[in-house]
Amino acid sequence: MDPRHLVYLAVILDKGSITSASKHLLVAQPTLTRVMATLEMQAGTKLFSRSRFGVKSTQMGEALAREGRAIMRNMEMAKEQVSRYRTGLNEQLRVAIGPMIGMAVIPALVDRLTLEHPRMAITVTSTSPSAALDALLDDLHDVVIAPAPHDQVLSGIHRELLLEDQLGVFCATSHPLAQQDTITVQDFESAEWLSVGLASPFEKQFIKMLTAEGIQKIKTQAVFRNDAAMLLNLLARGRHLAVLPRIPVRAVTDPSRIIELDLGATSDTERNIYLWSREKVIDCEVYRYFKQELESVFQQLMTHKLRPPALHG
Repeated sequence: MDPRHLVYLAVILDKGSITSASKHLLVAQPTLTRVMATLEMQAGTKLFSRSRFGVKSTQMGEALAREGRAIMRNMEMAKEQVSRYRTGLNEQLRVAIGPMIGMAVIPALVDRLTLEHPRMAITVTSTSPSAALDALLDDLHDVVIAPAPHDQVLSGIHRELLLEDQLGVFCATSHPLAQQDTITVQDFESAEWLSVGLASPFEKQFIKMLTAEGIQKIKTQAVFRNDAAMLLNLLARGRHLAVLPRIPVRAVTDPSRIIELDLGATSDTERNIYLWSREKVIDCEVYRYFKQELESVFQQLMTHKLRPPALHG
C-alpha cells in the first residue's frame, strides 16, 4: 500500500466527504476516487460508504485511517524537527507528564534546561498516565513523568522511581469542614467533590482509599480531565473537596488557601511518581541532561523550594 493513500483515506473520513478532502489535499476528486478504489482492492473490502449525509467508515476503513493519521503525525513531527534544527535547536526531547505534577515541576525544569542547555528543544504534553504510556509505546513520546496506572511490564520501556508520594483529601481553608475539629464519614459523604478523571485508574485508586475509611459514596459535581489549574482554582473557592497527590498540591498552592483534611486513615495510599523512558533514548546525551536537571528539580520539590504559582479564587 502507498502511505499517501492511507493519508488520503484519513482525510476523507475526517472531512466527511471526498469533495471536502479534495479541496483540503489539493488533489482532484477523480484522482481520490481512483485511489480509494485501488485501496479497497488491496484491502479486499469496502473502506467506507457514501450517502447524502457524507461518508461513513467501515471497521477496516477506520483501522487503515488510524495508520494514515499516524503517518500525518510523523510527518508533522519531522517538519518540526527540521525547523528546530535550522534554528540551532538540534537536541530534542518529547516529554509527557500528568497535569498536577506538571504544574509543580515543568516551569522550573524548562527554565533550567533552556538556560543550561540552550540547544535543547522540548515538547511537553500534559495528559493522563494511561494515555501517556500508550503514546510512549507508540513512540510519540521519549519520556513520561507519571504514576503507574497499572502493574503491567512495558516492553522496551525503562522505569525508575522519582518521588514517593501519597493521596490526601484537600479543600479550601474557607470550606466548612476545614473549621471542624472532628469530621465524620457522613460529613465526607454529604460534601461536594471534584475529580481529575472519572473512569480512570486514579479514580479507582481514591475510591478504594475512601471506601477503606467507610466512605461509601461521594457526590462528584465536576470532573477536570488533564487540567489541574482549573480544579485547584475551583477548589480554592471553598465549596468542594478533592482527592489529590500531596506533594504536588503542596508545591503549587498557598497553604493559607488550600489544606489537607484529616481522613483518619490508618495507612497511606501511595501515588508514587516514576520516570518512564524509551530504552533507545537512555544513552543519548540529551536524555542525560534532562534527567540530571529533572532530579535537581525534584530535589527542590522535596525541600519545598519551588515557588507556588498564585491561584485566583
